Amino acid sequence: MGLAGSISLRLILIAKAYQPELIRLFWYIGVCGNMLFFFFRSYITHRRRRLIAGLGLIKKLQQKDRLRSEDYQALRYLVSSLYSSKERWNYLVISVCSLAAIAWDLMY
Repeated sequence: MGLAGSISLRLILIAKAYQPELIRLFWYIGVCGNMLFFFFRSYITHRRRRLIAGLGLIKKLQQKDRLRSEDYQALRYLVSSLYSSKERWNYLVISVCSLAAIAWDLMY
């Protein structure tokens, strides 16, 4: 959703040149897509923070306390979700589309 939203916002410049009636549609898709994306990312961040705080993982790691099985499961989830996150690809596509939109606007 976030990627579709970001691309839609950049398509406004192209629509301005060729199909002005699509500007409003792209704007709504862009804003709603970004809003859903950031709600989702906020949920994931909240879930991770709640897990860390609930188990007192930071304190346990700082004090080198003995970790329980539940702690290891939580750490495995946190590390694997951070490692496998597609966030970096999303940001790369958004950056490339942004640069392309700026170039398009400057050329036309």
